[in-house]
Amino acid sequence: MDPITVDIVDRPPTPRRDPPVGRVVVLGLAGALVALLLWARGLPSFVAWEVARDHQRCFGRRHLAARLYTSDAWEIRDWLESRGTPVQPLPERAGGVEVVGVRYCPLADRIAAHVYYGGDGSLVSVFVLSGAARIGSGWSGESQGLQVRLIPSAGRTVSVVGESADDVDAVARAFRSSFARRDVPSSPRAASAGAPRVVDRPDSAC
Repeated sequence: MDPITVDIVDRPPTPRRDPPVGRVVVLGLAGALVALLLWARGLPSFVAWEVARDHQRCFGRRHLAARLYTSDAWEIRDWLESRGTPVQPLPERAGGVEVVGVRYCPLADRIAAHVYYGGDGSLVSVFVLSGAARIGSGWSGESQGLQVRLIPSAGRTVSVVGESADDVDAVARAFRSSFARRDVPSSPRAASAGAPRVVDRPDSAC
């Protein structure tokens, strides 16, 4: 039997393929943009802009859209807490406005509880936003021609927005005073409330 011979041929090594330069650049820019957005969402000016924009959008409708219409601030607090949004007691009346309703609104980067106040031609919004803004003990300024006050509240940010500086400041002071008190009574409905808690969800756009 003749011997079998096997010829071994060396294959040239497969060249390593580097990722296209364009893809690397795009991924780098995308990462930088995400980091910038995360940084910007905590800026007072950005928070003020998004709540002022939503205030104008909601109150600019022919009919004010709310999920709950009520002049009872305790009822609004219970409604929010049953949906996973803890909030300090809200003022029922302050300055020239009183509470009229509440809903959830989609902002530029988050969902916020939006409490409506109105009266004597003045309109004021109170927003309860998830996440803390870089506002220290508070922030006061203007955005979109509106007065805006930002208040830190137990890991969240409360924003008061409106045209009248007097009414905005009155609502902000009332909220701050309720937050400062440690002996705030529980809601009269809390003992009988047994509704399950659910996560926040946005309503349709204001």
